[in-house]
Amino acid sequence: MLAAGATIWMLFSVWLLGPYLGMSRRAGQLVGWALAAELALVLAWSYGTEPCGDRTCAPVAQAAGVAARVDLPVLAVVIILVALRTATARRMGGPSDTA
Repeated sequence: MLAAGATIWMLFSVWLLGPYLGMSRRAGQLVGWALAAELALVLAWSYGTEPCGDRTCAPVAQAAGVAARVDLPVLAVVIILVALRTATARRMGGPSDTA
């Protein structure tokens, strides 16, 4: 649950600070969609496994939990690094979205 909470915190922070850091609108939307996906996965995981004591009774919820704890946090770090790299490159006169 710590990885999912940290991922939500990181994505929400970057989503809020993106316009002030010079991120493109497209990168901000991508971060927003990743945040929505993480929230949906955490909700599916928590509500799907709460009433069940066995590990085999909620396979979809277990898969959502693995995605929320492992897959999406790694993807979120990659998305954030690419978005911030693009923002700093545009600020320094590098590649732009219009090219």
